[in-house]
Amino acid sequence: MRSLEGSASRRTLCSPMSEYEVLLATKRRTPPDSSAGRSSQIWRRAFGHWLQGRNGSSSLSNQNEPRPCRVRRNAGSHGPPVCIPFALALPPRMDVRLPSRLAPPLGAVLLCTLLMGGPPPTVASPAVLFPSADTTSPRARRLLIQGTTEAQLGDYEEAISHFEAALEQVPEAPVLLLALADAHEAQGALSTALFYARRAQTQGSPRPSPYRRLAEMQRAAGDPAAALRTYQQLLDHVPNANDAHRARAAIQADLGRTKGAIQSYEIYLQRADSPPIDVYRRLLSLYRKTGDKDGVETTLRTLVERRPTVRSYQRRLGEYYADEGRPRKALALLAPLGRQFPNDEALRRQVQRLARQTGQSIASPTQRAQSDSTRSQSASPDAPLRRARSMYDAATASSPPDTAQLRAAAGVLRDVLHQSPDTEAALSLQAELYQAWGRPEEAGRAMERLLDLTPRAPGRWVRTAQTYQRAHLYARAAGVAEEGFLLFPGHMPLARTAAFARLRTGDPAKARRHFQDALSLLGDSTGAAAEAVLHAGLGLAKSRLGRPREADDALKNARALAPQHPQVVRLYARSLAHQDDRLDQALDLAEQAVENAPDSPSAHRALGQVQFRRDELEAARRHLRIALDAGGPSATLLERLGDVEAALGNDTAAQTYWQRALDRNPDRSSLREKLAVPANS
Repeated sequence: MRSLEGSASRRTLCSPMSEYEVLLATKRRTPPDSSAGRSSQIWRRAFGHWLQGRNGSSSLSNQNEPRPCRVRRNAGSHGPPVCIPFALALPPRMDVRLPSRLAPPLGAVLLCTLLMGGPPPTVASPAVLFPSADTTSPRARRLLIQGTTEAQLGDYEEAISHFEAALEQVPEAPVLLLALADAHEAQGALSTALFYARRAQTQGSPRPSPYRRLAEMQRAAGDPAAALRTYQQLLDHVPNANDAHRARAAIQADLGRTKGAIQSYEIYLQRADSPPIDVYRRLLSLYRKTGDKDGVETTLRTLVERRPTVRSYQRRLGEYYADEGRPRKALALLAPLGRQFPNDEALRRQVQRLARQTGQSIASPTQRAQSDSTRSQSASPDAPLRRARSMYDAATASSPPDTAQLRAAAGVLRDVLHQSPDTEAALSLQAELYQAWGRPEEAGRAMERLLDLTPRAPGRWVRTAQTYQRAHLYARAAGVAEEGFLLFPGHMPLARTAAFARLRTGDPAKARRHFQDALSLLGDSTGAAAEAVLHAGLGLAKSRLGRPREADDALKNARALAPQHPQVVRLYARSLAHQDDRLDQALDLAEQAVENAPDSPSAHRALGQVQFRRDELEAARRHLRIALDAGGPSATLLERLGDVEAALGNDTAAQTYWQRALDRNPDRSSLREKLAVPANS
């Protein structure tokens, strides 16, 4: 059962909410347990009585039953009543011990009542909770709380019986209808849940909750068009419900209504005080789809302004200017990055090319500055190493990390390693620092130096190879993993890492051998999903080797183990794309991958590759660009985008993509062959 207005972590618990919403806001904090026992019965009875006494009305409780709280008015008898903790008011013989899983919801509501001096009249009054029925129904209140408690304990049948009994007391009360909708949804009865959610929404509740829940259920039921209509009704009813614009935009994007999604996101941004950065990322992809260059530029500039320490946004904007034929603006953004990251070869080549285009000179990287302090010949590295660790901890305490602090710590570590090159603690800290800084290539180099010092740690070989993979240096990743596998021939993660790295380098024969090694090393405790991914990778390798029957066998094994696993679906689609007679099936799988993970760059890349094989060039370019925006610019992806542009007749754009790919992988012979042919030849 989900909260009507979001979890307690996303809203202030003591904000005005109905009883049902207060309990739901704390529901996820307590695990369900069917063995509630006598203590939970006592709690439910006591809590129901406590809630009856909230408004201080003697008509809301049975005078023959113990009152769980004493009610007194504020000074001068003005304002809402204040409830004294019920344990102080209970008869001496009543057991007030609570099971631990029920303490949070009870404590939360009691705390809210005490802090707020009782609920605001507009929320706590029965007329709001039960607008169409008798406002003095203590039985309905008791049943509501008892039903919510049973639902929290996982007994939805019992919860539904309580809610239905309460609904007989106060027909058409929105809070009860929503409670029934949630309980039926938790049981998997989505059609019944929708029935109650629609009834709740039609009661004219002043809260946006019924509209939101109905829209969420409609979307879950596979009716996004109905969800869109419900969100529009919510906006008509509550114009300042700005989050509805964002929800509408997400649905419109899923339905392919790109322009409508852009409009909804833009309205949301106009009204939001501090919109999440994810909205701009989604907008960037939508602007790419529509070819709105102004939108792309504006969004990238906003991302740079909002996240100045995330170098990928600055780099994307610079590369956008370069692709649009604005080399001066591109150089202004990329040259500082080139100075900041002198070991990024692809960036260095791009900056040099832009400098030639603009006629500007770029100074070569200077030698690192010597430490200002005079080093003693016998000085120990311990003190500067501790200082570097302190600076690193201070830099990573914030999110994102403080790059100025990281840069200073890196300088201290360079001095330490210059003095003592084999200091393991310094190399380990240097690897951590570069990881936090977003510089995986340099982190990988530090980790390789650690391997020279301590090669007998198989996990370190795996982490080093995976770090190079994140830097899109797949050949180096494969080399590290293969060297580690020679030392530890029974270590499955090394074989698996080498297999996927070799797939990325375009060496399916070696990838196949590594996948077979990994599968032979699986233990009994290996999960089905992990095994399925290995079978799917093996299938892709065999497809690339021109062995479709063997590939089908491997892929069938993968689908049997984990048919809906996102990586399995993607690898299956990419494998079938190598078979001309199965491109339709490949397209279905690739579209399923995007539907399951619309924000995954790997899914869009797989779909773009399949569409390229089907000669659906515009669609292929759109999805490959989304993959480029959302993920890293790997050489393989850039080359494929160049191929698409060439097929569309855009030779200049194709040459640009191929050159960027070659900057990242100078040994790729296919790129050199393509670049040898002049544009528009």
